Amino acid sequence: MTQNSKGLSLFALIMIAIGSTIGSGVFKTPTDIAQAVPDVFSMSVLWILGGVVSMVGALVFAELGTKITQAGGVYSYLRETIGELPAFLYGWCLLTVVSSGTIAALIVVFADYMQKFLGYSDQLIPLVAAIAIVVLTLFNAFSLKGSEWFANIATILKMIGIFGVIIILLFMGQSATGNEALVGMASQSEFNWAKAFVGVLWSYTGWHYASFVSGDAKNPKRDVPMAMIIGTLTVTLIYVLCNLGYTHVMSITEIQNTKTLAADAMERVWVGSGFWVSILIALSVFGCAGLYILATPRIIQQMSKEGVFFKTFATAHPKFGVPLNAIIMQSVWAIVLVFVWGKFEALYTYVTITEWFFLLLTALGFVIYVLGRKKEGLSLRTVIFIVLSFAFSAVVTWFIVANAQSDNPAVYYGLLVIPIGAVVYFVMKSGSKK
Repeated sequence: MTQNSKGLSLFALIMIAIGSTIGSGVFKTPTDIAQAVPDVFSMSVLWILGGVVSMVGALVFAELGTKITQAGGVYSYLRETIGELPAFLYGWCLLTVVSSGTIAALIVVFADYMQKFLGYSDQLIPLVAAIAIVVLTLFNAFSLKGSEWFANIATILKMIGIFGVIIILLFMGQSATGNEALVGMASQSEFNWAKAFVGVLWSYTGWHYASFVSGDAKNPKRDVPMAMIIGTLTVTLIYVLCNLGYTHVMSITEIQNTKTLAADAMERVWVGSGFWVSILIALSVFGCAGLYILATPRIIQQMSKEGVFFKTFATAHPKFGVPLNAIIMQSVWAIVLVFVWGKFEALYTYVTITEWFFLLLTALGFVIYVLGRKKEGLSLRTVIFIVLSFAFSAVVTWFIVANAQSDNPAVYYGLLVIPIGAVVYFVMKSGSKK
């Protein structure tokens, strides 16, 4: 891939990596995690483990990105390492499950926090969410530069706000009573740990999204890997500190029973601040949803250009240069998911299992790719990355298999989309041959 002097800078790519990751997770999922593993130490271990797993994944993806520099991120990685079918299935699930579901989940959180200070009923949350998605879609339809500006500003404001919350909770808040006895690791079942890990991995999902817009980067071979690594390190630090802040000022029981965790935590330290924190978080998740609307349609466009997806998504808008048809399709399906699922936990479970399944395939694809290049031999560097790929794959495999015990239908529905995508793929292939 050649350099693009007018493309996205390293800073912009880092902002995309951070902004796509930090959305709703750290503000909502600690409640679900505390319900599954109700002790401070176990919660901290899970957040650190999530950061380690994500960093290992980022390292593997960064190494793969130096070898495969085509636009498309995971889609291109899968196509070049395993083949066209798994690549298509990833793009299919990205449109129908992962990105659209993420947008829906983020905007539901947006509506939840907006409700805190606007006071509308629960019945209006889906409508508010749908309107928000429409607004974001229109904004991202204008131009790449407009989307880049929006991403940078939203992420910077979010970072300032988050670090402000961390400092206030850790250094100004009074220690909560009741957590002193919960500093050891609780005896929990493997399923409880796996269930809690869904929320953790949901919160970390997004570190690889800088690779989605590699085709728009100034120097993709250098900047995309750096953006993923720097972004993941930054996010891990933020998440660990933020959760330490929560458990510092709130008891586990209080964390388990709140709908707007960050706002309620701040209210304990500074009465009246919950209102402003709610606005900050609403803007944060709104901006994060905008990043997903920006990045994913470019994968759909790339697939269509290569003839493995619907041709209508291949073209860019003649004036604004964005994949408008793909943007609209993604947003429409996100609105459908809002009204079908409606609940944040169901939406992020629907997304997380499916997305990390494909991240697992990509890591294994790296191994297949390097072992297939026999002429180059295996350097020590390559062996290290093979080990990292297997370690990443092992943890994600455990995560998926353990969650298979769940009676939550959202665990399965995302994965059920995969065989439907396979049927679509073979029908399209059959039609193209005719």
